[in-house]
Amino acid sequence: MNRLIIAIVIYIIGINLGHAQKKWSLQECVDYALENNISLKRAKLNTKASKEDITIAKARLLPNVSASASQNFGVDYKYDHTNPSNNIGLSTSLSLYSGGRNKLLIKQSENSIKLNNLDLETLQNNISLQIANNYLNALFNKENIKLAKEQITITTAQSNQIQELIDAGVKPRADLLDIQATLATNKEQLTTSENALDLSLLNLAQLIQVPSSNFDIQNVTINLDKAILTYSNSDGIYQKAATTRPEIKKALLDIENAKLGVKIAKTNNSPTVNLNYGLNSNYTYASRNFYGNNNIINNLGNQYYRNYRHSLGVTARYTIFDGNATTANINKAKINKEIIEQNLEDEKLRLRTTIERAFLDAKASLKQYESSLSSLKAQEESFNIAQERYKLGAMNSFDFDLVKNRLFNSKIAVINAKYNFVFKTKVLDFYSGTPIIIE
Repeated sequence: MNRLIIAIVIYIIGINLGHAQKKWSLQECVDYALENNISLKRAKLNTKASKEDITIAKARLLPNVSASASQNFGVDYKYDHTNPSNNIGLSTSLSLYSGGRNKLLIKQSENSIKLNNLDLETLQNNISLQIANNYLNALFNKENIKLAKEQITITTAQSNQIQELIDAGVKPRADLLDIQATLATNKEQLTTSENALDLSLLNLAQLIQVPSSNFDIQNVTINLDKAILTYSNSDGIYQKAATTRPEIKKALLDIENAKLGVKIAKTNNSPTVNLNYGLNSNYTYASRNFYGNNNIINNLGNQYYRNYRHSLGVTARYTIFDGNATTANINKAKINKEIIEQNLEDEKLRLRTTIERAFLDAKASLKQYESSLSSLKAQEESFNIAQERYKLGAMNSFDFDLVKNRLFNSKIAVINAKYNFVFKTKVLDFYSGTPIIIE
């Protein structure tokens, strides 16, 4: 029994540790968000609701059938005559012609499903891009932590060296205090970087809507040995995006729906023709005492049989004058079509502006990255010289710390520029239809 309990406890602990140690890849983050995001679930429900609109629209092409029944009791003023009567009927009506209105409404409902799917695709794309941005931000903060730890290692080694020199009587104790102050600053920088990582992981966890406790991502090392902008200009990206982006497809479909709206409004100028059929029968019973021993059942059947009637007819309707309401609705539909056509141009302009800005940002980030690499190379050479001079006693701690801090800042600038360039290029990939991959 004890062994069983121990085994269960070990199993549970193993599950918890396995869950705690899980590190999410970018693809896992995206896949989970696309499956569980509340906004996406709501968008999917909107699509389902649109499908029901098609069912409603198609129902207009089918005959409607209804049944009716009524029961009445008539009593004279002396309350001694009771005259019960009832009526039963079955009727159906079928639209033979309505100017094509019903088929136009079906087409409009089918377009509504496509519009909702495009809204869903747009939302999925935007969430994926946000996840990639937050994922890169977390990786950026992880690299900052590594750099801060390296800085602490260097400063600690420097502090130990000075301690040895102080013990040998070569250096004054004041130099040790300066190094200890520098070490405290380095540790503060590490704490700041760790807090930034925690915040970026929290933002990512909240974005994909998972518990933030023990949430972590995979450690991906991004090396840019050859930073190259694979796009020569923004025109090619825009031309491709203009045919693939769901926002543009939605604007085009909105125009098609607006044209259908004009045609639907014009159907009000057409006559409507309906085919009608009815089957009715009734029963009337008169008695001084309704609850007497009369043969009610026989009378009921006989009267239903004798009184049933068939009716078949065609109804045509045409509006001669409606106060110009139909004309106004047609004009309004035409104006709405022109507005939606302008929305397409506005969407294209917004897309071009976004892509052109993203391309310029990518070019600028590449130049910034290249400049930061050049600066880092110079600072590394300066640091190596300063380090040799410091070891030989030709440079004091204060001046050496200045050189070391410039190197540290240069490394931070390189990391910042690197991740900035990576994200800017991912934005261009996003608009060109290339899957966002971080490796």
